[in-house]
Amino acid sequence: MPSISVTSRTHTFLSTVCCLVLLLGVYTLGAGTCQAATVPSGNLVFILDASGSMGAQIQGKMKIDIAKEVLSDLIQELPAGVNVGLFAYGHRQKADCNDVEELTQLGPLDRQALVAKIKNLNHKGKTPITLSVQKAAEGLKTLEDETTIILVSDGEETCEGDPCAMVKELKASGIKFVMHVIGFDVTEKEKAQLACLAEAGGGSYFTAKNVGELTSAAKKVVDKTEQSSGKLKITAQRNGKPIGAWYEVFRAETEGNSKKMSVATNPVNAAGEEIKLIPGTYDLLIRNQDDAGNPTMNFPGITIEAGKTIAKVADFSGGMLKIKALRNAKAVGAWYEVFKAEAGGNSDKENVASNPLGDEGVSINLIPGVYDLTIRNQEDAGNPTMDFPGLTIEAGKTVEKVASFSGGTLKIKAVKNGKPIGAWYEIFKVEAAGNSDNESVASNPVGDEGENIKLVPGVYDLTMRNQDNGENSIKNFPGITIEAGKTIEKVATF
Repeated sequence: MPSISVTSRTHTFLSTVCCLVLLLGVYTLGAGTCQAATVPSGNLVFILDASGSMGAQIQGKMKIDIAKEVLSDLIQELPAGVNVGLFAYGHRQKADCNDVEELTQLGPLDRQALVAKIKNLNHKGKTPITLSVQKAAEGLKTLEDETTIILVSDGEETCEGDPCAMVKELKASGIKFVMHVIGFDVTEKEKAQLACLAEAGGGSYFTAKNVGELTSAAKKVVDKTEQSSGKLKITAQRNGKPIGAWYEVFRAETEGNSKKMSVATNPVNAAGEEIKLIPGTYDLLIRNQDDAGNPTMNFPGITIEAGKTIAKVADFSGGMLKIKALRNAKAVGAWYEVFKAEAGGNSDKENVASNPLGDEGVSINLIPGVYDLTIRNQEDAGNPTMDFPGLTIEAGKTVEKVASFSGGTLKIKAVKNGKPIGAWYEIFKVEAAGNSDNESVASNPVGDEGENIKLVPGVYDLTMRNQDNGENSIKNFPGITIEAGKTIEKVATF
């Protein structure tokens, strides 16, 4: 065998896989490199040899490691919308001819899950090619579309099966698949069996040693066909600038199917995202991650055609609501809620933002519309609120609102024989004359050091109950007037 570097051999195998998948319609070749396109049927099943012989080294690097690296890179380049399955054999037991496992059932492409499965494979056992092909093909019996099966192997069957005869039998049974085989670093004897397998499967045989012939064949196919994938380019902006967003692409629903299939989902970076898709019709959803309520934009019925790029721009241009809460002209602990104002008569308003207010206030990005704002004072008893209804937000403009609360302090203590005692207080807001149902605004134990209770200006009644030794005697302090910036002290002496 001629000497060849690890880098070169890895590139040789990568070129082989790329160009094979090119011939299947999965890849296109340009300027000497392979670029992702699509599988015409959308179904692709890999069978990876993880037998003991894959532990052999090529210039210091094991063949299994080269194969895992190349397949992982290939999967990252597959277009969205393709269905992928993965089988492996010889990876669990040293001498088990039944060691064939479906690692990933044929389904929507999940790059991360597939790569994780591949990276966890180890080389150990036999080469049950016949059983692996049988299991992979039998799972395709109910499919109407033709499926492409790609076998990557470095040797021939070692479990007394006849893979060539098995493929002929499976094809004769009516299962719709095409079988292609890559022989990775194989002998002439091994090549003969693998080539027979590909021929029986109506596909092609490739060897990782013959890069020149493989590249030549791939270019001839490309010259006769257009690129078989399309692209969807998406950007998200706010007032002409990129924003944080998240996209999700779905296969458009078929008639009678109400559950759409997600084929791609990821963040949108500042430069936008370009997604490779197999031809078909898709729905796109873009979620604005910067504005309150995470508003979305939908782009239904996008038709992707081979070799063409469709661009979609989600323009979330909007304005800003700046809010602050003060108490006696100083920052106060508060909580805000922003609601999308509803049409008249609808009381079930949509909450689009709800969070604490810091000392410096907060600036909230909002899409244009009419909003209601509520700010709740978290420091004063009863958590009084201020409402700012009907705020109109316009693109590129800022609306500022300050909730100015004022209040005083009621300082209370409970003592018996000059010493603090266990007690409980309750404070009621005195209502207008004739209303006996006064509102309780605070109720808690009285600590040994007493309690300082913040209250908005108004008139209050105070009750303190002696809980020491079960006495439950009460002291009442009616008509206490609280003024902004002032402190009133009350001591219950039992």
